[in-house]
Amino acid sequence: MIRAVHVLSSPLGVITLRRELAERHARITRLWHTARNAYRRLNEAPVQNLTAMRAAAQRLDQLTRGRAALLSDLKALSD
Repeated sequence: MIRAVHVLSSPLGVITLRRELAERHARITRLWHTARNAYRRLNEAPVQNLTAMRAAAQRLDQLTRGRAALLSDLKALSD
């Protein structure tokens, strides 16, 4: 907690935090695209593997929530 207050009190700390969040958002976006493509491939397969589709849908949902959280943090830091 003390580190977070110290980081946000300096302009350089805010810039560094924004960069770190932006890098994490870019990484999770790449993972999200991969998961979305995997789910689409499973969905379009002639014989559907429901267990794999369920796992892919759960992964896609987790990544979607993670992206939304990171995006809200980035927006909060930009204000």
